[in-house]
Amino acid sequence: LAYLVTQSILMGATIDYAILFTDYYREKRMGLPIDKSLRKAYKNSIHSIMTSGMILILCPYIMSLLLTDPTISSILGSISVGAFSAILLIIFVLPGLLAAFDKLVTKKFSREE
Repeated sequence: LAYLVTQSILMGATIDYAILFTDYYREKRMGLPIDKSLRKAYKNSIHSIMTSGMILILCPYIMSLLLTDPTISSILGSISVGAFSAILLIIFVLPGLLAAFDKLVTKKFSREE
């Protein structure tokens, strides 16, 4: 059960960060080249991603150090490490994926309009 709770929280956070970054990228991509779109998407989304991400990293980590129940400490520690991994993936891997699959991302966007 603890594994499912942890995975659900982290999946939701990762998806939210990815949606935020991708929306900015798709919006900027309508009039800019790939590299400039990625820079602007990064600039516009990094504050929100880092703010909520740091909260999701630090709060569970600090609580895991303060609590004495090993099960709850383990769950909180897992959430903290998972959130850190999610942020790294969104910041370093997602931009490359968006650039690599740009034609699919922009084609889908233009059909929605």
